[in-house]
Amino acid sequence: MDRLAFFAYFCGHRQSLLMVFRRLFPSMLALAAALLPACSDDGPDAPQPEGVPARRTVLVYMAAQNSLGSRGYMDADLQEILDGRGAIADADRLLVFVDDAAPRLLRYTRQEGEPRVVRTWPADVNSTSPAVLRDVLEWTRTHYPADEYGLVMWSHADGWIPPTRRAQAVAPRPFSFGIDTGDNAPGSDEGTQMDVADMAGAIAAAGIHLDYLFFDACLMQNVEVAWQLRDVADYIIGAPIATPAAGSNYTHQLQSGLFSADPADIAATYYADVTDPAQTADYGSFGIVISAVRTDRLPALAEAVRAALPGSAMAGRQSADMDGVLNYQAYTSVYFYRPHNYDMLQAAGRVLPEAARQAVTDALDEAIVYKAATPRFYIGPGSFSAQQTVDLDRYCGMSCFVPQDVYTQRAAATPLGDLNEAFRRTAWYEAAGWAATGW
Repeated sequence: MDRLAFFAYFCGHRQSLLMVFRRLFPSMLALAAALLPACSDDGPDAPQPEGVPARRTVLVYMAAQNSLGSRGYMDADLQEILDGRGAIADADRLLVFVDDAAPRLLRYTRQEGEPRVVRTWPADVNSTSPAVLRDVLEWTRTHYPADEYGLVMWSHADGWIPPTRRAQAVAPRPFSFGIDTGDNAPGSDEGTQMDVADMAGAIAAAGIHLDYLFFDACLMQNVEVAWQLRDVADYIIGAPIATPAAGSNYTHQLQSGLFSADPADIAATYYADVTDPAQTADYGSFGIVISAVRTDRLPALAEAVRAALPGSAMAGRQSADMDGVLNYQAYTSVYFYRPHNYDMLQAAGRVLPEAARQAVTDALDEAIVYKAATPRFYIGPGSFSAQQTVDLDRYCGMSCFVPQDVYTQRAAATPLGDLNEAFRRTAWYEAAGWAATGW
């Protein structure tokens, strides 16, 4: 498996041309920041240039104490942000929280040629801890208040599936996001992750309601994640696939996405970059599937699914034949038997009774306000010949879990355990009435 394909499994980002030098950058920056006060005359209380009140504050939350931080991907994205700072209006704020073992909060403006360190921490923190996310969000709200907020969650991710390690000792629940290696080998991906319910709780506890939450991470656009976050964010933007190694182009996101009046432009910008011939060096033939979901329309989707499931092919705890249904994740031991992540529209067409399919289709059309896909995308494992085909006339760009016997049968072969049992602990399972099927 070549380097790009390997990092597709995790959820990669662009490799810096100055990678070797930039590996030294975090420690150099942390040393310089330690010599400065966290707040000074130029700190967070200083007025924005020209004194224009804040319209939107965007926080990019980089949980980068893992291979993304150690292999240059974080530094490349920080450079893209620096290159795109000219698009930050005086009425807007851009903050970047970076945790690569030297946690710091950076502020970018179009007037300044380098980011300003506005906050440092005296010791390493665990960026997959909900307490840390809450702290950063609270500090952002206090020092950079705005009419609306955007949050970018940047790291490795696996969707809703259970964690192998957690940032706090609690009963197992499905998780969503991140890897923090902590005291493990630098650059490894052996670390803790954040539960999606805990993420939602941290955002709510911080007193922030998000205009959007953009996952620059793999496999996060599934209905289970979106449902859990529906009360804290108006839009969820993300990909149901393992994203290209180059990740999002932040120069272009600052110009056309993160501060746009329409959050769907974030997804549209991502798609435009992946399909741009001028960016072939970054994206190659990897492909993309991405969408934007409006969360206030998810309850209608849940009700439509709830009404349909008792008469579905899943009733009586049956394992439906899913052959030929678009899956966004290769189900293989190479990927630790992570679930298939079926396209929700195609899954509905396979398992729901014909009379109920239109109601679910209509609800999906209402909730998914933007979707885009290339005809093929890399699904792996192996070389780039491992491609999945998308029927562009019949997909929705949001995945869902469909219980199957195989997930129980192979539970002992994966650190994820029995995925059917884990699914029963999700909020979506209850909301959509999956219990009526016997699963």
